[in-house]
Amino acid sequence: MLSLTIKDLKQFMNKLLISDTFDGMCLSEAYICTGCSYTIDGKLNTDFYNEDELNSMPSARYTSWKNIKPFAFSIIKGRKVPELLKITFVLPEAVVAKLILDTDLNFDPDCVNGLFLNVRYQDGSVTMTTASSLSTFTLDRSLDEAFERYIINFLSDADISYEE
Repeated sequence: MLSLTIKDLKQFMNKLLISDTFDGMCLSEAYICTGCSYTIDGKLNTDFYNEDELNSMPSARYTSWKNIKPFAFSIIKGRKVPELLKITFVLPEAVVAKLILDTDLNFDPDCVNGLFLNVRYQDGSVTMTTASSLSTFTLDRSLDEAFERYIINFLSDADISYEE
């Protein structure tokens, strides 16, 4: 598990809530605590969509952050910052499969329930942690390590500074 603290809060929040930096990720869950609490479940209600719509989505299980971001931003914007913001991103299945292929790992993508990036804002600080969920037990940490490198590269490419 990788744990990082974001150095530039204002820049990070801009990239999270305004720019398209995180638009390629899917949302597992978001929790926002302002004057009241909001919970957003990112799991898709597949009965709501037709087959063409489902096929055009980046994930078969989760909605994209791009779709939810305007709602999250509308809750957060204002004079006061949230007391707590927790966002759990999950990589789309195609990105997980490409990561496994590109890093030549001995994992079946169908055994990966999710590669998660947890973002937590509280008391003026943002921390990020990685996590993985597999449907089979293994002591092999190569997928976790590849995902951690992926996140480090993602943050570097997005010019988001952090400390471990």
